[in-house]
Amino acid sequence: MAECPVIEADELEKRLGNSIIVDCRYSLSDPEYGLRAYLSGHIPGAHFLDLEKDLSGPKGRHGGRHPLPPPEQFREVIERIGGTESSEYVAYDDDLTGASRFWFLCRYFGIRNVRVLNGGWEKWVREGRPVSTEVPSARRGHFQPHPAAGMVVDINWVRRMGRGYVLVDSRQRERYLGVHEAIDPKAGHIPGAVNIPYTAVTSGRGTLRPKEELEGVYRGLGGRPVVYCGSGVTACVNVLAMKLVGLDPLLYSGSWSDWVSYEDSPVATGEE
Repeated sequence: MAECPVIEADELEKRLGNSIIVDCRYSLSDPEYGLRAYLSGHIPGAHFLDLEKDLSGPKGRHGGRHPLPPPEQFREVIERIGGTESSEYVAYDDDLTGASRFWFLCRYFGIRNVRVLNGGWEKWVREGRPVSTEVPSARRGHFQPHPAAGMVVDINWVRRMGRGYVLVDSRQRERYLGVHEAIDPKAGHIPGAVNIPYTAVTSGRGTLRPKEELEGVYRGLGGRPVVYCGSGVTACVNVLAMKLVGLDPLLYSGSWSDWVSYEDSPVATGEE
């Protein structure tokens, strides 16, 4: 499989039966939405993965609302769907966020052959491609995770961050500015961060903007990107898009929900 982190629907339809497909649809406001949507119809052969149970680790006082799963948890997920280190994986959802999270976790734990379906579920259905309600079974795979520590940073690293890096906040503008915060206990952003909402790199629901447009979005960052969001999930869309244009971002996996869990963390509001 090529290094390009996305795959188009035409190519995926030709590869049905050859790739391990995962459905990563979810809703923070409706925990049952993802599984309900999957059972109502999915890409043939797709396995459902739950954001909270499969793609996130146990929550603690610190670490954010969606900590990265520990290696043994992700090993179990991959083996359950019949995967190995060399298997080909394609993830999809309906807004790129859950699929990008799976893509990032695969890369982080040592899987290279993984891509995200550009356009996701909605484009797949809109184009009249095959749909199934059959829940597939899989022979158990074998996978040994090898976490790549250099891909993620924690709060201590961010606090010591030196020159040559730039913080990129992937949340919506009003949350970055501190005008509105409905999820986390404090409003605002990490001082020094610039705001590139993950929706700014999409053209329509679940579709990345063309490469030339993405290059324009990220032009002038002035340093290696360190990306965060509310809990480390939607930031993965920016990470995906940055990799597509040749950047080498880091993910602050705990993100804003981790940052504000420490009373001494400074908070900025308004424009930087």
